[in-house]
Amino acid sequence: MKALFLLFAIFLISYQAVPGNAQGPHDDTIACGRGGGSCQPVPCRGLSVEAGTCQGGTMKCCR
Repeated sequence: MKALFLLFAIFLISYQAVPGNAQGPHDDTIACGRGGGSCQPVPCRGLSVEAGTCQGGTMKCCR
């Protein structure tokens, strides 16, 4: 039973987030926000036009 608790503790420690390990926002996402756009997972709606990409090309930048 003690081994089970030890394995559980090792499991929890191994899945903790490490500071500095996460990736920051993509360059295209920053450029979209600076240009007054917003990132959309679907095609641009209404009067918005597609002005580029976001999230490394996986989303649309709409203005």
